[in-house]
Amino acid sequence: MGRTDLPVTRRPAEFRRIEAFRTERQVSIFSPRFFSVLLLIAAGPAHAELNSPQRVSDFAKLPDWSGLWEQFKSGASGGPDDPAELQAYLAPVHPPYNAAWRARAAAAAKQRTNQPDFVCVIQGFPSLMIGSALMFEAIVTPGETLMTFDFSEDRHIYTDGRPLPPKDEQFPTSWGTSVGHWEGQTLVVDTVATSLPVDAGGDRLSDQAAYHERIRLIDPNTLEDQLTITDPVALTGPWQLTRHYTRVPNMTRFVPEECEGNGRDVRVNGSFTIAPP
Repeated sequence: MGRTDLPVTRRPAEFRRIEAFRTERQVSIFSPRFFSVLLLIAAGPAHAELNSPQRVSDFAKLPDWSGLWEQFKSGASGGPDDPAELQAYLAPVHPPYNAAWRARAAAAAKQRTNQPDFVCVIQGFPSLMIGSALMFEAIVTPGETLMTFDFSEDRHIYTDGRPLPPKDEQFPTSWGTSVGHWEGQTLVVDTVATSLPVDAGGDRLSDQAAYHERIRLIDPNTLEDQLTITDPVALTGPWQLTRHYTRVPNMTRFVPEECEGNGRDVRVNGSFTIAPP
């Protein structure tokens, strides 16, 4: 007697599984799921036209943000080398706290002085956009703009027409949730639900903080970010900042700086470069 002629209870487990699968497949062709799959297959060609004239046109309207970007040339401290540039960088990073939140921020700052410094920390949003020596790359598509930073940090800005999530889905994350749209060559972005401070050593805002940005090229090699922060709980009024990022001329590809070190520092004399030191 062959193996397939054995009584069901004595057949090996793998044969029983195969027969069960065959039986389920025969029955499932009449199930609602089967017809749902058929509908998806029928609709497939409508979504498969990746090179349709409309899609090509959508890409052609986008600005050229290719290459790598830096906010300033950093020295050994991670801040700008030039004292005047350092002062200009630090001057606006003072949130207009109300009295209650200012006292809270001062208490938190005092507590941090008794804690060890951590080099490998997630900076997230808005810290990396407000002031950071980390290089980033922007990948712009019609449905999303992705900003990928050193230390494996990524920012997703969805431009596919979706709204911000409802309040009950706005749980805090290091980068929050960002949705945007294009007004000509300007990317207009709204962000909510961030969990990190406005700068690497500062205090976080309340869970009602909202961030509005207008990001655009002001010349072929300068990207500008006009950022307005509102928080009815922590701030006395809107806090406005303008940041500029410069296209890095010496980098032909993205070389991530890993927090634990990767044996190759891409900074030489305060400037990013792909060439060896």
